[in-house]
Amino acid sequence: MFKRITLVGFGLLAGSIAAAIRQKTTIRAVSSKSTLQKAKELADEFFEYDDVKNWLPGSDLILLCSPIKHILSTIDVLRKNADLLTEEVMVSDIGSTKAEICEKGFALPKPFVFVGGHPMAGSEKHGFEHSDPSIFENAYWLYCLPKNLAELPKPLHELLDFLGSRPVQIAPTDHDFAMAWLSHAPQLLSTSIAAGISPEVVKNHLHLAGRGFRDMTRIAGSSWGMWKDILETNRKNIDEALGTYAQKALEIKSKLSSGLEEDFSRGNETRHSLATGKNYAYPLYEVVANIPDEPGSILKALNPLADEGINIRDIELMKVREGVGGILLLAFKAENDANNAIKILESRGIHAVSR
Repeated sequence: MFKRITLVGFGLLAGSIAAAIRQKTTIRAVSSKSTLQKAKELADEFFEYDDVKNWLPGSDLILLCSPIKHILSTIDVLRKNADLLTEEVMVSDIGSTKAEICEKGFALPKPFVFVGGHPMAGSEKHGFEHSDPSIFENAYWLYCLPKNLAELPKPLHELLDFLGSRPVQIAPTDHDFAMAWLSHAPQLLSTSIAAGISPEVVKNHLHLAGRGFRDMTRIAGSSWGMWKDILETNRKNIDEALGTYAQKALEIKSKLSSGLEEDFSRGNETRHSLATGKNYAYPLYEVVANIPDEPGSILKALNPLADEGINIRDIELMKVREGVGGILLLAFKAENDANNAIKILESRGIHAVSR
């Protein structure tokens, strides 16, 4: 494992990285004074952004974890201070768009080696206070190589391996095109639903919202500060994707009285082709279990599985109804684990089936 990592910008993902690798390497936190004062338990060395002469030298890996515009300005700072270095240093980032970042990063002079990065993990929450050391486990970590590199450099490879991430190479322009359709435009659609709902419904009926509305508006809770930079640096692709989604919505509106079977069929096919599990890079095997609305019912389902050494990779409580109960969604890496879980749950009087 590399000896020292410098995390420039100390939010949710940087904090999660620090929490995961703290015992294996020295962690430098570079952030604002107010953030550093609250991050004492997650790092070993602390520097404000403008103290570059002290935080730049001596690291095996510098990971830029701030918002995109700040990442771009930090790359400029690195370029201007390259003479502070005597040895090669690996630089990467976690920005959600890649074309502009990689254009600047790949142009960094020696001894910098830059690789663009984007971990496909995160949350609508923000701030290192919500750090989760397992957030990167088995999640794709997309990376973009400059033309003079044939493979992922050792320091970044070691980090991803330790975090349990799955590295996937992609070109910067391909990345931004795909993310516009899979992430950036969906964020705006979620925001439009939450922002455009009837005020009367919000005032009188919002408490009736079911799982569908909650799922579709979950990411509407995301931070504008983070998304502002994403929208500015990938505007062309987002405009194309959002325009197409809007056109499809209008088509569906025009066909409300004439049948939408074909659209539902295509939507079902796309949905079912997704890998199961949040952020996971391989399909998980899901089990749904009916649990009653009573104290200890979740533990009654989980404890027997733990006693048998069955590892649950994802868990979610679905369709809760007071006085009736709900459905517990469990996901497993191996099909055999899922089948054994069903047998164990059924033997405890809990109805469970594969999903």
